[in-house]
Amino acid sequence: MNIYYDLVINAKDKPNKVCIYYNNEKITFLEIYKMANALGSSLRYAGIKKGNHISIALHNSPEFIISYMGILGIGAVAVPVNPNLTARELEYIMTDSDSRGLIIEEKNINTYNKIKDKIHLTIVLTTGEGGSFKNFILNTNKSSYTDVDLDDTAVLLYSSGLAGYPMGCMITHKNLLHNSDVMKYCFNCDHNDTTLSVIPIFHGFGTCTNILSMLRYGGSIYLMRRLSFDDLFHILDAKLITVICSVPSFYYGLLNHPKMKEINFDTVHTIVSGGSKLPGEIYDEFKKRYNKDIRQGYGLTEASPICTVNNKHIPIKPLSIGKTVHEVEARVVDDNGKDLLPGEDGELIFKGPNIMKGYYKNEIETAKIIKNSWLYTGDLGYKDEDGYLYITGFKKDMVITSGFNVYCKEVENVIKSMPGISDVAITGVPDIVRGSIVKAYVVRNDNNIDEEVIKRYSKEYLTSYKIPRKIVFVDNIPRDRNAKPLFNEIENNLMIKYPC
Repeated sequence: MNIYYDLVINAKDKPNKVCIYYNNEKITFLEIYKMANALGSSLRYAGIKKGNHISIALHNSPEFIISYMGILGIGAVAVPVNPNLTARELEYIMTDSDSRGLIIEEKNINTYNKIKDKIHLTIVLTTGEGGSFKNFILNTNKSSYTDVDLDDTAVLLYSSGLAGYPMGCMITHKNLLHNSDVMKYCFNCDHNDTTLSVIPIFHGFGTCTNILSMLRYGGSIYLMRRLSFDDLFHILDAKLITVICSVPSFYYGLLNHPKMKEINFDTVHTIVSGGSKLPGEIYDEFKKRYNKDIRQGYGLTEASPICTVNNKHIPIKPLSIGKTVHEVEARVVDDNGKDLLPGEDGELIFKGPNIMKGYYKNEIETAKIIKNSWLYTGDLGYKDEDGYLYITGFKKDMVITSGFNVYCKEVENVIKSMPGISDVAITGVPDIVRGSIVKAYVVRNDNNIDEEVIKRYSKEYLTSYKIPRKIVFVDNIPRDRNAKPLFNEIENNLMIKYPC
């Protein structure tokens, strides 16, 4: 059994119910099932077998959901990737994941064309006007469903973990079933609900909370390709939405958009924030204006991704990430793995049916992060006397911006590869909209290199959210014995050089 089977059941039991609202379309459960089934049959006919990997490089769209479910339905493995990846980034993931196929938007086909001679695929499908996807999913009455074991890999989600370079997290069918049930167990969601799906669904948070949960229960999905607050005003005004799961920058934008002052959230019973820390001022203003709680949660790709949330069955503590979701355990430990007392800061570790099987083809890094079934997150925090958890920082060199993880080593390596640059250190600085933004300290040998030159160079190799928004040129980057940048010392040197 896998999550595709829930789609089969819902297509049979409620064939005419709307599964997806998208632009002006209403797509029923039966229609989604038929297209996913046809895709699976056609992939199988093209030579894709159980266990093969297929990459999906699509924005929020019905085609993404059809592809995801069709791939899982034949027992193959979906590899969702950011559709805005550069050719370098896409080549790395396609190669590392051993993908046999790619589903990509027609308008992005040039990204694939730059690397097609370096990777060998069985099939490439394009969506959009003039794309091949539509003809590929012509109706078939033959079931494509393939039975799988719960411990079989369903999805490869790429994360850098503690290593600082992308690795494929092997998310199993059991992981997906567990995490897609979070909305039911924590917020009483069911077939009567409609989720607002505006955050990227190639991201695990968007997939599980907004997509798989509704496909599983028979609820509906209001899918937005990209955020438009003007469109959102009309969507909320129509009183269709009952559940919103998004990132802090979404709620900040909502609070600061003039039209949103007039809207009410009467039909919305659950509002969740994840991806990065929710600032207290955003929670307070939202509560004051709309009399609704934003319930903060926490997760990471290696945990499928949800670990904790301020669920509806416990009193809310807005600044905390809540308590563990069903069947998940949490501990706070020191560097030796010893449990710490309430209020003491340490590393958060988790155990449960949400924890990935491991990193694809990387047993060494898997052994570093999963020890005796406990996932060592690299995130720092503490537990209070009531068992609520809080995040205070990161052990790993990482910046979270608008819910996306940016690994410092990757950005440093790209900028360091630029002629005229001798050293780079990457960090994050607080930002009310994005949580944090990427900042680079750069040592240059060529004074003709300025911020715009670095950003232009980086754009060739890095997705836009990874590119530093702030760049500071320095004479040198002091480091400790482990070669870690000493950021306080860097700032002190700047203050001496450029006193106020």
